[in-house]
Amino acid sequence: MNKQQKEAILISFFNAKEKYKKLAEYIVDLIRDDPSAPKGSLHTVIYRIKDEFRLIEKIDQHNSKLVPGAAPVTAKNYQLRIGDLLGVRIICLRLSDIGKVASYLGLLAEEKILNFVKGPEQKRSFILPLDPGDSISAQADLSYSGYSSIHYQAKLGDNLDAPAELKGIQFEFQLRTILEEAWGEIDHKYRYTRSRTDDAFPEYIHSGFYNFSAYLQVAALQAEYLCRLADAYTRKKIIKTRGRPSIPRSDAPEPIDTAESKAGRKPPSATLMAFLEAVFGFKVTVRTLTYFDRRLDQVGFTEKPKKVLKRLFAEDRIDQFQTIFHQILDHRPFASENEKNLDAINALNFLIFYELQGERVAREGLKSVLRWRKERSKS
Repeated sequence: MNKQQKEAILISFFNAKEKYKKLAEYIVDLIRDDPSAPKGSLHTVIYRIKDEFRLIEKIDQHNSKLVPGAAPVTAKNYQLRIGDLLGVRIICLRLSDIGKVASYLGLLAEEKILNFVKGPEQKRSFILPLDPGDSISAQADLSYSGYSSIHYQAKLGDNLDAPAELKGIQFEFQLRTILEEAWGEIDHKYRYTRSRTDDAFPEYIHSGFYNFSAYLQVAALQAEYLCRLADAYTRKKIIKTRGRPSIPRSDAPEPIDTAESKAGRKPPSATLMAFLEAVFGFKVTVRTLTYFDRRLDQVGFTEKPKKVLKRLFAEDRIDQFQTIFHQILDHRPFASENEKNLDAINALNFLIFYELQGERVAREGLKSVLRWRKERSKS
């Protein structure tokens, strides 16, 4: 590109940055405030807007590789052609959390809250050499640690009540573990960026970063194993304390490479779906049903037997929920098509608190949540 073309792109990008920042904050708030999001699997949600100099460098690289007759990236089309001008990064603690968050994003796409333009694309970069003395392949991608990183090109979906100026803007979702985030930040600053601008690093530095990523792969697997041990012990203790029936579980954690961990979620329960439809008068979404499954499991109702559900969803408790809901929000629950699933989630949490903590705590907790919803709707 000549100087005039670069100036045109930079001026356009400077003017668009505020719009990208608003979109980023909207997406972060969307995930943070969604009660059906797998909060236990989310450590941090952050965003980055691409650096101006890196943008020009990337466009130059792209245009230099064009086949004859192909259209170059220009000031008029760069926002469509460069998909990672905005990157929203979801950082998880555990390897298995990646699948759960990916499943959640998939459900948002099914409901047209998000629109996946491309992806999900799984980044896997490293295969450890059998002989530690073997050299690293020239094709090895050192940008990612190799054990788990998922990228999506996305836009806001049609069923999302978002400001019109934010719809149609493309951004990138990046899912990774906290150990991979550590690797990426260190590698990007000390190897990747410098290797692009300075003379090529000697092989032993590249090899050192490669070995560092391998250590983190092992650490991630060990962390997952320990977390599963802790989960199994805690679940067993909760069930023993409450004396409720449960699915028999081994003291040992499940293997990491299970079908459930790959899929990110268990198949929805048809029995629970039918029960909830009878209680609420409508079919909840799969995303809401997944939340119900997860939430009931957290409090020890792992089998969700009918007698427990009937006690939890007792008619007098549902009546109390509806009365408080109407007092705070001035309308009946489940009346709004866009918010009825959120109403169902509020009902579930009220009923769980009622069961485990008593009526007074449940009532005050519900009032607090609904007041917050009312304030949010005004903003």
